[in-house]
Amino acid sequence: MVLRSLMVSAVWSVMALPSLALAAPMPNSIVVQDKAVVPVLKTEVIRRIAGQEPVRQVTATVLEMTNQGKDIVAREIELQDHQAQFSEKQLSIPVLQKGGVIVPTSKIQVDKTLKQDGQVISQSKQINAEGVEFKKGQEPIKRTLKLDQAQSPNSGAKLSHAVLTENGEVSKDVTVLSDAE
Repeated sequence: MVLRSLMVSAVWSVMALPSLALAAPMPNSIVVQDKAVVPVLKTEVIRRIAGQEPVRQVTATVLEMTNQGKDIVAREIELQDHQAQFSEKQLSIPVLQKGGVIVPTSKIQVDKTLKQDGQVISQSKQINAEGVEFKKGQEPIKRTLKLDQAQSPNSGAKLSHAVLTENGEVSKDVTVLSDAE
């Protein structure tokens, strides 16, 4: 009888191990540095093919400077639409974005791995994070991030979808498909 109860408790222990969840500590605060955003170049190309809608492709280069100009990152922005005319909007003027402090309030991360016959056929990650951003002279802003990522180890392709909100309003909704490198 004692042996049987020991075996039952051992089986329950082994079955419970995969369902254990460990929480990684969140940082107390995240400091966002001041940043200067400087548009540098904007190129527009309109392609017209008989019997099809025109395709306008806009490419812009933006410099982001932090650490008082010591760190500079160039970002390429590409947009595509079906406009038949060039935009009359000129490059924006440089903007100084004041930094602040983000206090994380919650973060839930779920990692999933799908296996078949011992081979990994799919991996996915979901992150739901919330926090409050404080900037000098402004009201606090509630920020949320919802990130979904899926990856196929065989092809190496990764699909990511991120939605950022500020006070409940969607500020960015981005989908990125990246190929194997």
